[in-house]
Amino acid sequence: MKTQTQSLPFQLGEPRSFGGLTLLPLFSSQPPKAEYVGLDEAVARGLVIHEVDEAGDVELLLLENPLAERVLLYPGEEVAGAKQNRVLQVAVLVEAGVSLKIPVHCVEQGRWAYRSCSLAPAPRAAYPKLRKAQRDGQSAVWSEIAAKSERLHSFSPTGAAEQLYVDHRSSLDEYLQALPRLDGQAGVLVGIAGRLVCLDYVSRSVVFAGLYLKLLRG
Repeated sequence: MKTQTQSLPFQLGEPRSFGGLTLLPLFSSQPPKAEYVGLDEAVARGLVIHEVDEAGDVELLLLENPLAERVLLYPGEEVAGAKQNRVLQVAVLVEAGVSLKIPVHCVEQGRWAYRSCSLAPAPRAAYPKLRKAQRDGQSAVWSEIAAKSERLHSFSPTGAAEQLYVDHRSSLDEYLQALPRLDGQAGVLVGIAGRLVCLDYVSRSVVFAGLYLKLLRG
């Protein structure tokens, strides 16, 4: 019996390391077939994300895409504002000109009051262990943020994961400087202390350019 294997959509670059972090850049091995833009660009051009209604729903948001292009929502991307900050649960390719409810998890347990009418893309994405906790539901997400905050001696009056990134900004900036995105890079394989922890990849390098710094901060 012959075993058929499907070729990967990317090629591996040379590994780069800083501190205990190792990144293996990924480059598309074929031209992308799908046309889409990233969340940051879409919001700048008119896409809106807000609560599903005045009462709100912790695990759902309403997205309105007035653009003529599809928009990629990437798992772990954080959006801030409205009644509480959220992270996206799953990858969604939003069709042009549609409105739909998108699944999210709250990453700010102690706030349920409007800070703004809509939510804006945050300059960070959920870290790998938090992304993994999303599989076990909202309570697991809050528990992971609380445990991480305690380990890193980070305190937020609203239990916001955002505070972790604010408190460790100077350290994160060192990584951003040491490990810039490479031209044409469309993904990354991540190792921490010699152990592989996650793989992130999209078919369009220009869209990955908008994700890279968010993912690296995570």
